Amino acid sequence: MPFADVNGTRLFYETGGEGTPVVFVHGGFPSLASRLEDFGTWQWTWEQDFAARFQFVWYDRRGCWRSASPNNGYELKNQARDLACLLDHLQLDSVHLIGSSAGGPISMVFAAYQPERVRSLTLAGTGLNLWSEQSDPVTKIVREQVAVLQRAGAEAAFARRPARVETSFEILWRPDEADTRGWLDEYMERESRRTQLAAQLPTRERAHYYAVELASIGAYMEHDVRVDAAKISAPTLVLHGSDDREVPVRFGQEIVRTVPGAVLQVVQGGGHSLVHRTKEGRQIAIDFICVWESMT
Repeated sequence: MPFADVNGTRLFYETGGEGTPVVFVHGGFPSLASRLEDFGTWQWTWEQDFAARFQFVWYDRRGCWRSASPNNGYELKNQARDLACLLDHLQLDSVHLIGSSAGGPISMVFAAYQPERVRSLTLAGTGLNLWSEQSDPVTKIVREQVAVLQRAGAEAAFARRPARVETSFEILWRPDEADTRGWLDEYMERESRRTQLAAQLPTRERAHYYAVELASIGAYMEHDVRVDAAKISAPTLVLHGSDDREVPVRFGQEIVRTVPGAVLQVVQGGGHSLVHRTKEGRQIAIDFICVWESMT
């Protein structure tokens, strides 16, 4: 399996297809859940739609899935540096960049500080400040846990973890989207299997991944992406589902008001993660890339 040792960590990546390079920055946060995936059966599915037209690059962000899980380095600027170093490793000078959900802020920071390397930018189901709503009960819970981590350390924070949070904080927000899209039973069964696997691991290991997830989310809370977004010069498409239950469409609307020249395309009835969950979302992104590639 291909790995790149860059920026003080090890990143897993895959690439397929030929032609113009397109890089996907995935969503989600580092967590024990992502480490418990069955990678032996992992195969490209939706990615093939991009690989049929472009050189498509997917990588596991720092701490996620098959990449290394260091204790630190989750600041958004450093994760943007991870991306820059990976492109250097792959000898890619400039790319079309797609940032989905939690991958969006990283992509915006990268586009702001490495404008010459971004041919176009697609931001799908994301926002400038994903944890900005102080009144949101999930945000309140996570902020409290980040404070415990900073004050008392990983094992103390893990010992005080919220109910149901055994492998990832996403259990606090994912079920609503899953229920709306009709795959709640599948999601809950998967989470049950992960919880059973997690119970077999040493507390220190579980506490490590819990702390890494909190550190990553905390980095989003500390970084105001509005400043970076206002500097973006790349052609930018903001792609959002009108019925996104994880990152509401108003987050995408705020991006359009902030990124110079950005255009918004709302998929009516669409949910979260349109690029990898819907053919329609992928086709919109592909068409956008092709338009700007034809102009260069």
